[in-house]
Amino acid sequence: WAAKAVPQSDARVGFVAANEEEAVRQLAAAVELIKAKAAQENAEHPAGVYYRQGGLDPQGKLVALFPGQGSQYLDMGRELAVSFPPMRQAFADMDAAFDADGLPPLSSVVYPIPAFDSSLKESQSNILTRTEHAQPAIGTLSVGLYKLLQQAGFKANFTAGHSFGELTALWAAGVYDDDAFFSLAKARGKAMAPPADPDFDAGTMLAVKGDVALLQEELRSFPEITLANWNSNNQVVLAGTKPAVAAVQKVLVEKGYSVVVLPVSAAFHTELVGYAQKPFAEAIKKVKFTKPGIPVYSNTTGQAHAADTEQIRQSLVGHILNPVRFKDEIEAIYSQGGRIFVEFGPKNVLTNLVKNILEGKPHVSVALNPNAKKDSDRQFREAVAQLCVLGLDLRLYDAYALPSKPVIEAK
Repeated sequence: WAAKAVPQSDARVGFVAANEEEAVRQLAAAVELIKAKAAQENAEHPAGVYYRQGGLDPQGKLVALFPGQGSQYLDMGRELAVSFPPMRQAFADMDAAFDADGLPPLSSVVYPIPAFDSSLKESQSNILTRTEHAQPAIGTLSVGLYKLLQQAGFKANFTAGHSFGELTALWAAGVYDDDAFFSLAKARGKAMAPPADPDFDAGTMLAVKGDVALLQEELRSFPEITLANWNSNNQVVLAGTKPAVAAVQKVLVEKGYSVVVLPVSAAFHTELVGYAQKPFAEAIKKVKFTKPGIPVYSNTTGQAHAADTEQIRQSLVGHILNPVRFKDEIEAIYSQGGRIFVEFGPKNVLTNLVKNILEGKPHVSVALNPNAKKDSDRQFREAVAQLCVLGLDLRLYDAYALPSKPVIEAK
């Protein structure tokens, strides 16, 4: 760790190894990779070995991305919470916000007692999927991850989020403090949970992949359907009442579009969640907003938020009713020099959307916790290795590691 940062002009290779045996295997994979791909600017081995001919200067190029609802999964970030106090602290702070409302701790929903039969596991997953839990849970994991990388020296130049993630992006840009974020994340999830009335149709959402221009033509026959999210070059999300979404789904499947019903409790970013606007606006009123320290991009306009705090506040009040223009905001950030996109939160939904939006353009997109089935601590370290190979100096990412014992020669 005492070594100086690698000069940007030097070739570099990076990997994670849990012990000496694995380090030997990873070095062998690195040799294999360099022999095969040394002429390329960069290359990656499936074992998690990263190589570059030279580093990128990250100055002015770093973009922090924050995911929204749908990325949550049971036990997300569990190993990170065990290894890193800032992650546990983030959950403790959110638990305190829940406790203040007389609610059970959110951490017990994200990390429930292990279930050994599939029906109990499914029921635990359904409880986490509920909007009042999913949104604050994703936000808490994102905050923990962001603090870990910040502590290591990560300094974003731009922030952006998708849907709920815009709340986290505003926090990361310094618009409000930790306590305000935790209370807003909880308030947004609670406000957007549909009313208990069984006859109330809060609607649903449908992710559609295909030719977006042709799709817009198809949608002329479905005036009650809203194009709620413009996610990438070939993916959008449609929203509407349950019968309307079922009708459009049937037609689009017949026409060959790839269609997935999203596990959400309402048609977000449409008038169908109008019931949520008033209570969320009340929560926003109580929070002190300050001018963003770095540009934070808006889902609603696709451009950077204004520096005026009142304008940001008003934008946030209408945010849940307006479509998400994620493709536009990523293109706008790119036009301002954003090149290295880092996703803070569960899974890699935004990382994949960015790869699609910027296809063919020089950029790098890295998720800190890409796979729900893999160890979150290991994935975090692999992402840090990848970012260091890229040119970031994040060597102090683990301030909590045991000091390594000196190797004493055997007599």
